Amino acid sequence: MVKNVKNLNKILEEKVQDIPRLLLRRAIGNKVREQGIDDEKLIEAIVEHVLSGSEETFHYDDGTPDEQRNIKIEFTDADTQELEAKFKEFIDNKLPEVIQGVVRDSSTSLSKALKKRWPEQKIEERNDMQHFRDRIDLRWAKTLDPLRMLLIASREVGQEFVEKLSKSRAKKGIVKREALVALHMRACQTTMEILVLLENGLADGAYARWRTLYELSVVAFVIDRFGDDVAERYLAHDVVSMRESIINEYRYDGLAYDPESLTGEEKEIEEEFQFLISEFGKSFGGAYGWAANSLDKKAPRFQDLEAAIDWNSLSPNYKWSSYKVHAGVAGTVRSLGSFRGQPILHAGASNAGLETPAINTAYSLMQITLLVFGKLTDLENQIKLQSLVQLREEVRSEGYKAARKLDKDEMEIRLGVSED
Repeated sequence: MVKNVKNLNKILEEKVQDIPRLLLRRAIGNKVREQGIDDEKLIEAIVEHVLSGSEETFHYDDGTPDEQRNIKIEFTDADTQELEAKFKEFIDNKLPEVIQGVVRDSSTSLSKALKKRWPEQKIEERNDMQHFRDRIDLRWAKTLDPLRMLLIASREVGQEFVEKLSKSRAKKGIVKREALVALHMRACQTTMEILVLLENGLADGAYARWRTLYELSVVAFVIDRFGDDVAERYLAHDVVSMRESIINEYRYDGLAYDPESLTGEEKEIEEEFQFLISEFGKSFGGAYGWAANSLDKKAPRFQDLEAAIDWNSLSPNYKWSSYKVHAGVAGTVRSLGSFRGQPILHAGASNAGLETPAINTAYSLMQITLLVFGKLTDLENQIKLQSLVQLREEVRSEGYKAARKLDKDEMEIRLGVSED
């Protein structure tokens, strides 16, 4: 594709360079025809002679025997100015149209060419990716398989929790349990997304998704600690996000957000927002406003949520995973898929660095699953819990083992050095 574009640029440059010649040819043609001669080959020959810069007398044989004729071509200042004006007019007015036409026609041709060869290329891409996934599975199966099993087991635990919740008649803690169910479901879905990324060698993307999983676990533990009140506020906080989205749409369209002029669903959301602000206070409208009352802070931050459950503020893993979410240079040049942490730019997949997101995912999923486990005094639950712990530890130990083996293999391949 790049080669084709470069060729088009070269062709366009050549055509632009031909413009002065074409204008000169038109001017010489007019001068020749004024003398009663209409010979395109003669006109072309005169143009070539003029452009050559030769000062010799121009002779031309039109093939007519025993007939000679002298012609004189003279360009006045007015002729020169007219040529310059036409050249400028073409550059200013016609050239953009020519370029647009070339771009339009060429892009259509290029798209057709890409589509024509896509079926074959698609098969090649699919085969290459499948071979790559097979290599990942050979190296990382002992890490990813227990994580897959942990996800399946966590779903089963969540399903049992939902069934018990539907049969429960207890009113106390009902909102808290509903919020935990929602958070656990999303945690399982996020874990599945992480697994898909890991299976395809996209460790950085998996790490970025783990950041979400970590945040879900923190929020779940805050709700578990403070109960129904904070759970109710958390579930109700959806209207704050919806209102912010509407305001952003107005801002994007260059419109002012006027609550008095709203109609339909937008009006309902605004009215519900104002009701909740009057019910829970102005702080409720903030990013983590649902936790303001429980944490006794007007504008709580995520770090405050961590502190409320006695977790260290912004763990190193959370900080590093944030680099993979935002557009900072660290997230661009530093990749989990690099060799021994060296800065490297990645435009695709890698079989390195999978242990970090896999291990962190196992721990975070385990943490949030604990909250929907039920009574740990029950023998059956104790057995299930211990099996999940074993799977989590298997992810950790096998992940580090696979990473060390990969590092050793890379050293031998790149440097010809064995660490045995």
